[in-house]
Parts: sequence; C-alpha cells; structure tokens
Amino acid sequence: MKIIYVGSYNAGEILTGPEKVSKRIFEEYAKIDRTLFVQYFQDGRKYSKYKKLFGKEKTNEVNGSEVLMLGIFRMLFHIVKLKPDIIHILSFNRFAAFLYIVKIFLRVKVFYTLNGIIRHENKYYNKESALTVVKNIISENIIIYLSDRVFYLSEFSRRILYIYFKPDRAKLTMVRNGLDNCFIDFTPQENLNKERNSLVFIGNIDQKEKGFEFLIRSLSTLDYKVKLYAIDSSGKAQRFVDFIKPEINIVDKMSPDKMIEFLKSKSIVVAPSEYDTFSISSLEAISCGLYPVLTRQTGLSEFIGSFINVSLVNYNDHNSLGEILNGLINSKVNKYRSFNSKEFSWNMVFNKYYLCYYR
Repeated sequence: MKIIYVGSYNAGEILTGPEKVSKRIFEEYAKIDRTLFVQYFQDGRKYSKYKKLFGKEKTNEVNGSEVLMLGIFRMLFHIVKLKPDIIHILSFNRFAAFLYIVKIFLRVKVFYTLNGIIRHENKYYNKESALTVVKNIISENIIIYLSDRVFYLSEFSRRILYIYFKPDRAKLTMVRNGLDNCFIDFTPQENLNKERNSLVFIGNIDQKEKGFEFLIRSLSTLDYKVKLYAIDSSGKAQRFVDFIKPEINIVDKMSPDKMIEFLKSKSIVVAPSEYDTFSISSLEAISCGLYPVLTRQTGLSEFIGSFINVSLVNYNDHNSLGEILNGLINSKVNKYRSFNSKEFSWNMVFNKYYLCYYR
C-alpha cells in the first residue's frame, strides 16, 4: 500500500474543518488507488484500555478503501505489516506521535497537514489542564520536527508556526482548503430575492478566536437594522439573544446541500476571527453569492481578493467593521461578481498533495 491516512474521520456530512479536510483528501485518493484511513479509540470514557491498546473496528469503506479504528499497538503492527511509502497525518491527534516509531523499522515518509497550531490555541483560546497542554506540546513537537513534509494553509498560519517552531523551510508546502462539488456546481442568481440586510456568522460562538463578541460589539454602532444569522454547533448561542441589539437567529450546522439552500438568499458573510488558518465555511458562503467581510487574521483573506470583491478589517477594530457594514447595508451597488469556484475543488487541492507524494 503506497499511502496510509491518519486523523479523525466522521462518516456524516456535518463536519468540522479538519474533519472535512481529512475526509475529502482520503476520498480523492480512494478514487485512484486503494488506501487506508486510520483513526484511534480517542474517547477514554467510551473505550476501554484494552480497546485503546489492541482494539480494531471497521467504521466505513470508500471505493474499496477501509476506515479502521485501531488501538495504538494494533495500529503500529498493522502499518508495519502494510509497509506504506507514506503516512499522511491529516489532522492533529496526540496518538499520531507514536507513528514516528514506524520510521525506525520502515523507510517511510510522514507528511502532516497543519490545520492549526495547537500550542498557540492552548496558550490563548483552549481551556485545557496543565497535563493536557504538556502532552500536546510534546506531541506537536514530534510531529512538526520529525515529519518529512508539513503542509500549511496560509502565510498567516506559517507566521504563527514560526513563533513556536523553527522547522526546515524546505519541507514546508502551502496548500489551501477546498469546496464540495455541490458548492462548485451552484450558480448564484443575481436577481434572486435576497434578504438585503442579512449577515451570516459561521462558527462556534463560545470559541473566542472566532470573534463573535467582536462582531456583536461592532453591530451596536450600526445606523441600520440588520438580521444576524449565527450558524453554531456549540448550543451556547442562545445566551446572546436577550441582550444584543440586532435581531439574531440561531441556526444549527447543516449538511452541504442544506447549507446552500440556506445561504443563497443571504447577503453578507462576516468572518471576524482573531485566528483562522483557512475558513472552509466562509469559502462556501462566498460560493453561494454572499459578499465577504473578513479580518486580516483569516488565511482566506490573503488571496480571496484575487477572485472576488472583499472587505478586510483588523481584528477588534470595532469602528472599522461597523463602518464597513454600514456602507454595505446602505449601498445599492451589486457587491458580488462571478466567482470561479472550480479553482477550489477538492480535486485540485488533492492534486497539490499528490504531486508532493511523488516528488
């Protein structure tokens, strides 16, 4: 077997960003050759110690390629037995650090897709125990320094990476995230009856780095009434409803086809993040015809202006964000222009990985 993928696999279609990256890259490779996706019995409250060491369960299959959940020892033995050329870790998981033991026995390359910098997230955003933080630091150091190639998603993420690590620049390669085919096939209609003053926020509002409170404070400066839609999966958005000025509608996360139906009638997507290496959800909203307002602290902001009109603001600049939204809401000018979403197909994203596999 040439390539084995490692990460977190979700068989459904309501996915986090890292889950979507893992699933789509695995699916693209499974179209051309047999591969394997390996995940771990992560939840210690759900799985026994025996499972976490020696367990094996088949959880899915795509085009003849299996998705297996394996205990650590079973995982190492299985990978050594298959003798892959490459192990590609598609998302951060501490168990992945054990896979570098395989390099002792096999001439195998290990690649890593850097969806986020865990040390940075633990320092500023995540509330973890001291023991968890230490384990994350050790695991991330092993993965960053011992990987043969590290894929990063934006210059923004590379700059943060170099705050905490000093990897060999020669082994870094930039890729970007992609769009599902349903978003690529969708063509926004300019004459569609949109909700003119509608704003969309996508992300868990209890995650500080997503910038929801920054958005809410900025909206208090607006001269016009807006309708805010928060697509949230945390279940905690309701606590904002009673004391914020704009009308807010809490919407659960949706599958891609339902997301298109929801987004196509909305006007503006706001990504007010303090830290976001590459927002797939914002890209999906743009493909549905929404005008993007992004902070410069989002990786997507670096190049989306080459494809479509966009407004940029620095995180926590409430006055600037308020002025931008005021202008957009008051403007009768068409803010959207044709967007070549095929440039962001998962097939094109995968091709960048594939070229690196055999470089």
